[in-house]
Amino acid sequence: MMRIFDRTRRTRLFVALLLSAAIVLVTIDYRTHGNGPLEAIGRGIMTVIGPVQQAVTRTLRPVGDFLAGFTQVPSLKAEIIKLEQENALLQQREHQVTDIARENEELRKLLGIGHRFDLKTVTVRVTGVGPSNFENTVFIDRGTAEGVRRDLPVISGEGLVGRVVEASAHSARVLLVIDPSSAVAARLASNGQTGVISGKGGEQVQFDLFNVDAPVSLQDEVLTSGYRGGVYPAGIPIGTVARLDPKGSALTRRVWVRPYVDFTGLDYLLVVTGTGATR
Repeated sequence: MMRIFDRTRRTRLFVALLLSAAIVLVTIDYRTHGNGPLEAIGRGIMTVIGPVQQAVTRTLRPVGDFLAGFTQVPSLKAEIIKLEQENALLQQREHQVTDIARENEELRKLLGIGHRFDLKTVTVRVTGVGPSNFENTVFIDRGTAEGVRRDLPVISGEGLVGRVVEASAHSARVLLVIDPSSAVAARLASNGQTGVISGKGGEQVQFDLFNVDAPVSLQDEVLTSGYRGGVYPAGIPIGTVARLDPKGSALTRRVWVRPYVDFTGLDYLLVVTGTGATR
């Protein structure tokens, strides 16, 4: 242990002597303008000291870089916070643009179905769902003051939604076709076979065809049939056949229809106040 200590002291003493000699030589060289007799000796000593100086510089540089970076931490924090705020704002605007695009597409579909069937309509927006778990209803933001009244049909851009069952001055309640108390006269688009659509409160509605031998296939489209004095105009899309029950002894042919409308995401709707809008 003592040998290591003595060796370390000798090394430090040697470096100190070299540094002192270098200072003397620099002074002499300065006074003789670099042409003195000790110029060669000075170069030799600097040759020995140079590597030592470079090693010290390499050792201390990471510490200096760390301290320099440490002084910039507050400004970096502020920049990170600013960038996070800008990113949050951009995400918010992106969501707003997406929502506006969805609403525009929904309104475009409403306009299209109104023109397609030549309907007089009132555009409404869903404000809430019925409070009861035993009925499938929604509330809309238009009422009798805007021409909305009981038993008017309600549609979306995809197809039939239901009918108005209650109306006040500026709001109304709509019974959805999936409600068990709902009944809609309907027909198959492929061959005109008619029957009645009944809601069951689920994703599919029951379709009882009057002709027990009516030809029907999966994916056949089902439309409102329409009849004089009926609630629903003819030809409004309802959905497609999703399941066929086996033929039995019943007087009707029962199949199941998957509606086009997503009743969990209703927003803008049309209340049909009449037909012949372009005439």
